[in-house]
Amino acid sequence: MLYNLFRRSVSIMNPNPVAHYGIPLTSVGSSIWRADRAIKLPFGITLPLSMVVMANDHRQLLLYSPILLDNATRAALDTLGTVRWIVSPNPLHGHFVGPYRRIYPDADYVIPTQTPTKQWQSWFDTLIVETRDGYTEICGYHRASRTLILSDLAFNVRSTNVGTQYLLRLNGAWRQFTPTRLQRLLVLKNHSALKTFCRWALDQDFSQISVSHGAMVTDDATLAFKRAFALWQSS
Repeated sequence: MLYNLFRRSVSIMNPNPVAHYGIPLTSVGSSIWRADRAIKLPFGITLPLSMVVMANDHRQLLLYSPILLDNATRAALDTLGTVRWIVSPNPLHGHFVGPYRRIYPDADYVIPTQTPTKQWQSWFDTLIVETRDGYTEICGYHRASRTLILSDLAFNVRSTNVGTQYLLRLNGAWRQFTPTRLQRLLVLKNHSALKTFCRWALDQDFSQISVSHGAMVTDDATLAFKRAFALWQSS
């Protein structure tokens, strides 16, 4: 019951993008970029929000967790290649998909209830994690850049306003890579699936981690992952 209330409250928050000035996309490795923005939620909460863009050898682009599609972002994407796949990694990350689907009508739209296409599995490996009944997330590993890509399984927020800092401190997730206490209480309930996720992730040769909310993890990424998800690595 509490989880359903949480889902409904998040779904009606209608996040508003924060105006962005600067570089639309930043390279974070071989054939991979991030678009780092922020969203404003009710009660003064401001969270960073990132989209990951990956390209294959044919300059086909995969967009993971779309953000607001402004003119600068669209121009940057069109310079990189052709948008071929648009991935909403979980039920809460589809707010900004509409404009992408209109502007790139030939792109495949992928949601967690679908099996990811084999067309990208040679360069972007994926795992669908059902963290509890009714909530799934697509996680990925980009081989060329050795990047583990997560959406809401963990946060890594390092900079925001004072009110949001306070909320994150209460959630045990301020300036550290970790699931929030609220995630642990309401979302991360399927221990078997989470153990499978941890085994899958640690089988990848990742050197950095990207999350939808917060900074990249670039220092001792494997150790950071083991600490964040220690609960689900026991036998």
